[in-house]
Amino acid sequence: MGFRLSCWSPRPRMQADPKSQSHSPGAGSDPARASGRSAEIITIGTELLLGQLVDTNTPAIAAELAENGIDVYRTCSVGDNRVRIAEAVREAASRADAVMCAGGLGPTVDDVTRDAIADVAGVALLRDERVADDLRRYFAGLGRTMSANNERQALFPAGAIILENPHGTAPGFALDVGSAIVIALPGPPRELLPMLREKAVPLLRSRWNLAAAIVSRIIRTAGVSESEIDRRIDDLFRSAENPSIAVLTHDGEVIVKVTGKAATAEDARSLCDGLVAQLVARLGECVYSTDGASLPETVGRCLRERGLTLAAAESCTGGLVGALVTSVAGASDYFRGSIVAYGNRAKTQLLDVAPPLIERHGAVSAEVAAAMAEGAKAALEASLAVAVTGIAGPSGGTQDKPVGLVYVALVGEDHTCTVQRLQLPGARDMVQRRAALAALLLVLRTCREKRTGG
Repeated sequence: MGFRLSCWSPRPRMQADPKSQSHSPGAGSDPARASGRSAEIITIGTELLLGQLVDTNTPAIAAELAENGIDVYRTCSVGDNRVRIAEAVREAASRADAVMCAGGLGPTVDDVTRDAIADVAGVALLRDERVADDLRRYFAGLGRTMSANNERQALFPAGAIILENPHGTAPGFALDVGSAIVIALPGPPRELLPMLREKAVPLLRSRWNLAAAIVSRIIRTAGVSESEIDRRIDDLFRSAENPSIAVLTHDGEVIVKVTGKAATAEDARSLCDGLVAQLVARLGECVYSTDGASLPETVGRCLRERGLTLAAAESCTGGLVGALVTSVAGASDYFRGSIVAYGNRAKTQLLDVAPPLIERHGAVSAEVAAAMAEGAKAALEASLAVAVTGIAGPSGGTQDKPVGLVYVALVGEDHTCTVQRLQLPGARDMVQRRAALAALLLVLRTCREKRTGG
C-alpha cells in the first residue's frame, strides 16, 4: 500500500489589527448596528461571580440584539444583592436605550431583581392575580401544591409589561425607567432564550420601529489559522460596510460572518450573496460550508449523497472523531464506527498494525497512521477510513516529534492512502479537537473530489 504525505503547519496568530476598530460595536459602519439604538446587558447571580456558573446568557442576548440592529455597548455581572443590582440598572439606564437583565426572578429570598428594578423606578411591587393563578395551575399540573415562596413570582413593579414564560415559573417583565426600557428575563437559558426571541426582541422592534431586515450568511472554515484568513480577505474586510464582515474563532475553527441590512429580507440576502462569493473564492479549500452547517453535518451530507460509508481509527483523539460524526442525527446511515486504539497493543490487536512497523517508525508516524486507517477500513467494512495518531501533550514530545505533531490518514475505496502531517498549536484539548477537525476535513475533501480511490 502506498500513500501520499502532505504537511501543514498553521501560521502563528498575529496581534489584532487596528482595522478591527472601524468595525467595532458602535462604530456605525456595521449594517447590523445601524438603528442608533443601544443596549447594556446585566447578568445577575452570585454564582457567576464565584466562578461556579459559566455565563452563556450574555453572548446569547448580545447576538440576538445584534441580529436586530441594536448596539450592545457594555455588559456586566452582579451578585444577588438588591442595592448593587439597583446601582447597575440605574447606571445602565442612564446610558443606554435598553437594559437587558438576566436572572434573579426565582422564588427564593436572594432573587431580588424585581425588587431592585422597582427601587430604581421608584414604584411598588404589585401582585398580578392572573400570573398567580397560572402558577397554581402549573404546579397542579405537576401534581404539587404551590409553596408560599412561589407567590413572589407574581409580583411585578407597578406599570410593568409582563412577559409570559411557558417554559418555567418565572415570568419576565419590561418597565420604563427614565428614557430607557428595562427588560428582566429569567436566568435559565431554556427559559430565557424563548422569552428573548418571542417576547423581548419583538417588543423592542415594535417600540423602536425596527422594520429593516437584517440577514447574515455564515462561512465556516477549518484547517487555516485566523491570521491567514485575515491575510486573504484583508482588503474586503476594510472596504465592506453593507454588507459587513466579521471574523470569529471558535473551537479550532474560523467563522466568517457576512451581515447585510435592507428594506426586505430578499434584498438583504442579495447584498450578502455577492460578497460571500468573493470570500469563498479568496478562502479556497478551507471553506467547508456557506450555509452555517457544521463540519460533521457537511461531512455526513456529502457521504450520504455519494453513497459512501466511513470508519475511523483514533489514538490521540480518543474517540472525538466518532463523537463529532455521531453528533448528527442519522449518522448511522453512513458511519460504521470508530476504533479507539490508544495504546500500541490496541493498535496491533484491533487494527492489525504490524508490531515491527511501530518499532521502526513509532506510533506517531505516517506509516502507522496509514496502517491504522487500513485496519479500520477492513474491520468495519467501510468505503473510506480515516485515522489519527499524534502527541496531544502536554508531555511526551521530543525534538524530532514535538507536542502537537499529528498524522491524519485516509484510505479510499481502492486502498490508496493519503497522509497529512500536521503541527497543531494549543493545549491538549485544542490539539485533540483540531486533529479531529482535520480528519473530518480530509474526509470531506476526498468525498467532494470523488477521489475515493486515491
